[in-house]
Amino acid sequence: MQGEKFSDCRVALMLGSAMLALVATPAQAQRTGENAVEEADDAFGTNVGLETTGIYTERNARGFSPLEAGNIRIDGIYFDQAVSISGRLRKATAIRVGFSAVDLPFIAPTGVVDHKFVGFPDQPGTSFAFHRYYYGGHIAEWDFRLPVSEQLGLTGGFAQADTRQVDGADQLSWGATFKPVLRLGDVEISPFTAFGKFTEQPAKPIIVVRDGYLPEQPKRRRYLGQPWAKGTRDIGTHGVTVKARVTDRISLRGGLFSSDADRDSNFSEIYSVVDGTGLANHIMFADPAHDIRSTSGEMLVGLSLGGERFRHRLFGGYRMRDRTTETGGSDFANFGQVRYGDLHRFVEPEFTFTAPDRGVVKQSSWMAGYIGHFDERFHFNLGVQKARYRASSRDGLTGDLRLSRADPWLYNATVMADLTPRLSVYVATQRGLEDSGVAPENASNRDEQLPATKTTQYEGGVKWALGRTHLVLAAFQIEKPYFTFDEARRFVNLGTRRHRGIEASFAGHVTKRLHLLAGGVLMDPAVTGPARQAGLVGSEPAGVPDLYAQLDANYTTDLLGGLVLTGALNYTGKRAVTTRGFDRFGGKQLTLPGWLRLDLGFRHRFTISGANLLVRASMQNVLDEKHWNVVASDVILPEERRRAIVTFALDL
Repeated sequence: MQGEKFSDCRVALMLGSAMLALVATPAQAQRTGENAVEEADDAFGTNVGLETTGIYTERNARGFSPLEAGNIRIDGIYFDQAVSISGRLRKATAIRVGFSAVDLPFIAPTGVVDHKFVGFPDQPGTSFAFHRYYYGGHIAEWDFRLPVSEQLGLTGGFAQADTRQVDGADQLSWGATFKPVLRLGDVEISPFTAFGKFTEQPAKPIIVVRDGYLPEQPKRRRYLGQPWAKGTRDIGTHGVTVKARVTDRISLRGGLFSSDADRDSNFSEIYSVVDGTGLANHIMFADPAHDIRSTSGEMLVGLSLGGERFRHRLFGGYRMRDRTTETGGSDFANFGQVRYGDLHRFVEPEFTFTAPDRGVVKQSSWMAGYIGHFDERFHFNLGVQKARYRASSRDGLTGDLRLSRADPWLYNATVMADLTPRLSVYVATQRGLEDSGVAPENASNRDEQLPATKTTQYEGGVKWALGRTHLVLAAFQIEKPYFTFDEARRFVNLGTRRHRGIEASFAGHVTKRLHLLAGGVLMDPAVTGPARQAGLVGSEPAGVPDLYAQLDANYTTDLLGGLVLTGALNYTGKRAVTTRGFDRFGGKQLTLPGWLRLDLGFRHRFTISGANLLVRASMQNVLDEKHWNVVASDVILPEERRRAIVTFALDL
């Protein structure tokens, strides 16, 4: 029955797209015009469609995760993101740090993930895209745009994916979105809904190296997990945004959102390596049904004052979130010691579950801010928040309740000066109350929601405009509590984590044909505190490279009327893997060496009978380098090997 419903849904969507194509006017650039390198303002992180460029992502900015920290915005509005946002909703995503965050009200430490949603459609049309994905997988996408009238526009779409990975943990999923936009005078109201399902989500075998031994890399595409260990998950993101100009000087912006994941089943397969031969303890965790549900939103009122030379904006507002996370109640099977990399198959055991633990976080802030521009030379961004944080965690087995609370004052302050038409400088500081994510799968308190913590950042930089390019240099220091493993393997706060670094970005057209995007961050990450002094943890946080750099290039040729050659170089420096040091390493932690990745490809966009077409191909990790990715303290996964993606897109 489920398959029949899915088939009927797909047929209806295809018929709808055909009807839209019939009424479409000559195609405007939509999917065929997506180009992350061209659309990026800097090299600090931009995502457009399936293309990503820059040195930062939503999971890694200056060595921390803005996603885990809770620094997410939808069209500038605060959002507590529990699940990933559909590509049908997002037009682009940028990581805002330094200069790109100067005019953002209430900027947070460790950067902001700024999702820009698809807006009011200018013309009717529909788009199709088919991506021949890595290792023989695929992603099929369909989007539509329909301005019903001057007041109402409709957008939405559907996608189905078979995403494959180097370790063989392939996933099947689908998703759909619908987003109307209503314009009533100076008021824009935009509700949206996105829903989908991971119909197959196999356990991704993770490798634990807490004893300091690295195993051999497994064969590519050899799935070391159990065929029966497949989870399923329903996901949804829903909400509404409102933007209004009340008077010539008063504006209003707000939104209310929900982000939900209903996990019907889930498995975690762990290989804990105990010696240099790859001998490992093999354990499978099985989870009962778990839900994650978050409601969040923000309302911000702005007052504009002044004239052309002196402009002032005053802000007042309120933001909140209410998140419920279910964890625990799990069972496990011990498969004994095996050799990691060899294929082992076991009969599915009978798992017995208990009631899950239930964690609730309620957080809110009253906010007041000011952004001023003086004679187009001096810029100020000041903000203060009174936050309220309440968290509870109820043990599903015993009913024991743990409570935590905080009522801190938070602030942000930025001063920027345009010294010349081409040269600008800034200094800034922020103090925020940020999430710490969840405990990793190999912790004894696995998946437990970690408490929110205070984070402080100091930064400053300089920006030069050089013709059609610009160069940014900045320095920063971030301090926040350090979560890692204690002697009981609980993932808890054991000290202070400080990231001090220098970052750079170069972006723009070097010549008429050549567009470059180059960025890098040089960091000195360090751990301090009693646990460090006692030797329980090492001097460096795991997984943070001392140097990370990326160069992206687009070169337009005369071939075929404008074929664009693309290339990228990505360097990841050395980084610690384990929480603690070892005598055989001279008291130092297990460390991975740096490695270089080369990507090559092309893109070509052309028009046939009023329709825009795009062919895009990219070969990533061309040299087929074998390396490990540090995903948490003591936890590694194999990096993706040589792989290709080919995209065919059509705009009607």
